Amino acid sequence: AVVSTQSTGSTSLDEPDEDKKRKKKKKDAVLRTPLLTLGGHAHAITGCTWQDNSQIITVSQDASVKFWDTQLMTCTKTISINTALQAVSWSDRSRLVATGASDKFVRLFDPRGVSGALVHSTLFGHELWVSDVCWSPVSEFELVTGSYDNSVLLWDTRNPRSFVQRISKHEDKVLSVFWKEGHIASGGAESKIHLSTFK
Repeated sequence: AVVSTQSTGSTSLDEPDEDKKRKKKKKDAVLRTPLLTLGGHAHAITGCTWQDNSQIITVSQDASVKFWDTQLMTCTKTISINTALQAVSWSDRSRLVATGASDKFVRLFDPRGVSGALVHSTLFGHELWVSDVCWSPVSEFELVTGSYDNSVLLWDTRNPRSFVQRISKHEDKVLSVFWKEGHIASGGAESKIHLSTFK
């Protein structure tokens, strides 16, 4: 849901100081209400990302990628595959959508393609579920992925059959990855964050 910054609740001037302090603490934890709620997936939504200022991309365990227009308040495109999806990332540079799936593959989709030609390429290298994906902020060809096989892999999409480098090896499942400038961060089920530098 798209969320507003409107809060609820008010404080009376006649209340004792302690009550005012207590209510102020509650008010500080602002309760935000959705501006918009979109429905259309059949099962849990496992990832979402903005494509631009009004377009959202979501993936779900119902094995679909959906594109949403928040101004029209509707789903504008659905791509269906045959496996549950776990993560999604959009690249402004390549104009491709990267997804991680429970069948251990990373798929790249071109939303501009016509039916039957939407899968741009498939990346092979993980041994278990791909839990997260993140495009490079500076390259249209590079992305990083995390998996339940405890590994963080760096890819060059021009060579989908093999990853470029194993960035990190966690002690447990990798649940989250993020690439910002020269740093790749990953979080694992063992409650640790790995930070790697990469240019």
